[in-house]
Amino acid sequence: MKPLNLNKESCTPISSNCVIWQGPDLECIDLCKGDSVSDVVNKLATELCNVLTTLNIDTYDVSCLNLGDCGPKDFASLIQLLIAKICELEGISPTSPGTTSGCPDCVVNIAPCFYYTNPVGDQETTMQLSDYVAAIGNYVCTLASQISTINSTLTSFNGRITILENAPAPTFALPFLNPVCVATPGTPIELDSMVTLLEQQFCELRTATGDPNALYQALLAQCAGLNQAQQLQGVGQMSTIPGWNSTVANVAQGFTNMWLTLCDIRAAVKSIQDSCCTGTSCDDLDITIQGILTSPTTLQLYFTGTTPSGFGSCTPSGTVITITDSSNNSMTTTVQILPVLNNPAGFQVNLSGTPINTAENLIISAPFCFTDGVSQCAKTVTDFVINNTSCPTVNLIPTQTTIDFTANYTGGAASIEVKLFDGTGTVELSNQVTVVTGPTPISGTFVGLSAGTQYKVRMEITPSGASGASICPFANVTTVASTCLPPTAVVAETIVIP
Repeated sequence: MKPLNLNKESCTPISSNCVIWQGPDLECIDLCKGDSVSDVVNKLATELCNVLTTLNIDTYDVSCLNLGDCGPKDFASLIQLLIAKICELEGISPTSPGTTSGCPDCVVNIAPCFYYTNPVGDQETTMQLSDYVAAIGNYVCTLASQISTINSTLTSFNGRITILENAPAPTFALPFLNPVCVATPGTPIELDSMVTLLEQQFCELRTATGDPNALYQALLAQCAGLNQAQQLQGVGQMSTIPGWNSTVANVAQGFTNMWLTLCDIRAAVKSIQDSCCTGTSCDDLDITIQGILTSPTTLQLYFTGTTPSGFGSCTPSGTVITITDSSNNSMTTTVQILPVLNNPAGFQVNLSGTPINTAENLIISAPFCFTDGVSQCAKTVTDFVINNTSCPTVNLIPTQTTIDFTANYTGGAASIEVKLFDGTGTVELSNQVTVVTGPTPISGTFVGLSAGTQYKVRMEITPSGASGASICPFANVTTVASTCLPPTAVVAETIVIP
């Protein structure tokens, strides 16, 4: 649009953007001193447009008044109509022309939604009729604006709901997992296929091993009284074998007892084979001795091994066995070896009334001598008997992959070996040796272990000068179980819903 003064020679064209408003701030239209004239004119024009829109009679719906074609033609007529209707409702008669009292210059009761608090804090329930009508008009304008906004929002929502209703149903893709043993390793397969394969192999495993009830019935098939039965090879009851489970509660414990029983049978059979047809040389003299304190005054001696065929004791009375305690107190007893060799009953020595202090550890020395009347075969064997009351308590602290051990050794000079075994106590996995000269704390760590696994730890003490080690009882320990991580999805699909 061309400016009105474009062709006026007396005017110098100046942009309204370069002229500023020097008047006061007008907060009602957000106008500040220093704004450009362009902003001033724009804001005034905007407010004018808003006022014109408000005054537009077509904006208001008065159909409820049943006026037909006689409705108000402008805003003033609308306000006058509202005044007349209010007066009619309030029972107020209009005043004669020229009067200055009465309605519309009157006070009327107002609806509760128009109640307000005056400056002194009192609630007002009446207003001048003209003010009441103006307030109603403003409220109607506000409602009209809000209804317009609501209608616009509903239109938008209707379109978005239509899009959602017409959108195709979403599809979801199952993740792919990397199998380890149920399918080809390294080839990802879908989750449902993985579950199917797991179900199939679980059924095959259950068929091969039997259901839990069948496994439990198999546990009950263990020989009656096996815990109290004597070992076929070795000394003591079956329940004293390291790793033995006196109460069998699961298949693993049953298998452990089965293997220990088989190993005991195998060792006994091998002993029979070795002693069945012995040779006639001194190389065939192979006897070991083991002593066990079965009570404070009783020492049980067990002799196992072989002797040359046709050989007997060099002395008719037998072999002189020397028993010495840690304080060097000693005693001797004579034993006929051949009658007690490989005999599970062993040979009993009564220590009461002897100088031996059974509260101390003992050393047993046996100088064996056998002859066939021409040749002699001799061999001295020693055994160290530990008094279990001198075994220190081993404290074990496990993590997922390590086991820390500590103990307070109170004995004399010795070589102390701490050994780590598997859960059965038959396979040695690791050991740590400490040489001490007297009472001292013992500590160390076993590393590289499996999480959630049972192990056994025991201490073996070899006093200085002794040829055999004292074996302390097993201590059981289980490493901390690791946290099971969920399968990793190697293929993922994102579903976008419009």
